[in-house]
Amino acid sequence: MNFHVIKRLNNFPFLVFSLIAIAGAIYFFSYLFPFTNNAFVVANISPVAADVSGFITDIYVKNGQVVKKGAPLFKVYAAPYEQSYNQARALYLEAEANIEVIQKQTQKNLDLLHEVQENYAKANYEYSLKSNRLVTKAVPKLDVEELNYDRRALANKVSALRNQLAIDDSQIKQQRQKVLALKAAMNLAKINLDLTTVKAFSDGIVDNLYLSVGTPIIQHQPLFSFIDTNSLYIQANFNEIDLRNVHPNDKVFIFPRMYLWSKVYHGVVVGKTWSASRQMTNSKSQMQIVTENENNWVMLPQRLPLQIKITDYDDEHYPLSIGSSAYVYIQTKD
Repeated sequence: MNFHVIKRLNNFPFLVFSLIAIAGAIYFFSYLFPFTNNAFVVANISPVAADVSGFITDIYVKNGQVVKKGAPLFKVYAAPYEQSYNQARALYLEAEANIEVIQKQTQKNLDLLHEVQENYAKANYEYSLKSNRLVTKAVPKLDVEELNYDRRALANKVSALRNQLAIDDSQIKQQRQKVLALKAAMNLAKINLDLTTVKAFSDGIVDNLYLSVGTPIIQHQPLFSFIDTNSLYIQANFNEIDLRNVHPNDKVFIFPRMYLWSKVYHGVVVGKTWSASRQMTNSKSQMQIVTENENNWVMLPQRLPLQIKITDYDDEHYPLSIGSSAYVYIQTKD
């Protein structure tokens, strides 16, 4: 046998063991370079629903359209809500006008009280003079009695006016409370009127929009989806052995596959609740269930989802589609 062939055969086991050793070193020390190619873009997705009932009269967006916060999405038939607002506003203005009427009536009664009090004081003074013993013989007794009668009548009128002013004060307080209630009803009617135009609650993308004008709308019933692009995330699936030194706020380098390494995004690790979405709970005991496979001779490492927030998202030049894949490398501090 050729000497070179024998030498190659003798080196074959060495090469095999060398490859195994290198693979083992990479396996056991991969946590020093946490990297994965199993990552994809995720975002907060919310259902869009109307806060009022009716039917759609206008649609301002279409599927896949990028919108800014506050942009109108669609409109619900507004005529009933306009009438409700107009009625509530009319009742509120009427109640406010009634306060002014009561205040004027109160001022009128107050002026009348001052006048009666002056007449009462004058009658008391005249009565004290004419009922004096020094002049009783010069003043007819009938005039004195008539003056005393007028004096008592004025006293009763003063008391009645004071009671009326107390009633006026209570009516003003009651009317002001009524005004507050009617103002709240008017504001609520205005809110419902404004809610007939459904607007975007953040910057985002319209998705799953399959509606037409005339579609009946039930309050709070989801109609389509809205992807919030204010904050985009990466779900990176790592082997558990790669996460030894990974901590929240570690810096992350993200390489989207769609841009072929021409764009690198940066991010931070959000938290370490990696397997929260995979937990199963027994409905009776409320204990977490751990799934085991007793037929495995070798326990395989689990892949755990790690949430990463993108900190420099550029939706104008390098937009990312939800679900698109990426490579991820974590720069650990340890």
